[in-house]
Amino acid sequence: MLRIGEFSVLTQISIYMLRHYNEIGLLMPEYVDQFTGYRYYSEEQLPVANKIRALKNMGLSLALIKDILTKYTSENELKSYLENQAIQQEVKIELLQRQLTLIESTIEHLDCQSSIPEYSIALKDFPKHNVVSYRQTIAAPNRESVLWWGLANAVQSLNIQYSSPNLNIAIFHDEGFVEENLDVEIQKSVARKYPDTGIAKFKTIEPFTAATLTYKGHYVKLPEVYEAMARWIADNHYKIAGPHFNIYHVSPETQEAFEDMITEVCFPVEPV
Repeated sequence: MLRIGEFSVLTQISIYMLRHYNEIGLLMPEYVDQFTGYRYYSEEQLPVANKIRALKNMGLSLALIKDILTKYTSENELKSYLENQAIQQEVKIELLQRQLTLIESTIEHLDCQSSIPEYSIALKDFPKHNVVSYRQTIAAPNRESVLWWGLANAVQSLNIQYSSPNLNIAIFHDEGFVEENLDVEIQKSVARKYPDTGIAKFKTIEPFTAATLTYKGHYVKLPEVYEAMARWIADNHYKIAGPHFNIYHVSPETQEAFEDMITEVCFPVEPV
């Protein structure tokens, strides 16, 4: 039998922690002298103590270690459990690394003279949702309003229930930059799917992630916004995963002054 001090030296676990383990039922002495109160541990408890110390060094809580020692009695069971823990830790490490990259890239660009602050760019998860859409080629960017008028007329008789918040989205399908004959699709979010009309198409959009930046002001700022977002996406190890789109939170439809426009520019992305 080993006294608590001897057991502490052999296991490199402090006497204070051994007493705490006893209190929570994790590792109790083999024998306690009723007259002196001395605690004694057996040599057979050394492997258990070493296992506890090893699991604790892996970052596992004492409550979880107690559960592991109770449930996973065989080496194979413990191996399977630890393999699962390793996968979870890898996911956490990847998330922390991406967060660190975001911080570092923000620090790097804080001194940038651009009026578009890159720290305001953020990742947003778009859930599965239904939309009504109208896709057509327009002569120039300033002709986008033709699509909105056409869609409004096409669904006027359908008594559509729009979702809340009701998103007004313009998707730009051209592969590169074009100044005329733009392939544009506009969408409005709806509560459910409806039958298609000649112009209006109803469809379900699957979940996706996008880098987004919301800014206030004239659409003339868009090239600067695109530049800032492209730099942010590259610096944070993402790649563009689909056509970019704008969400018009405040548009000429409801606000005449261009300086009061509020536009959310979005680029679907995925990790590199």
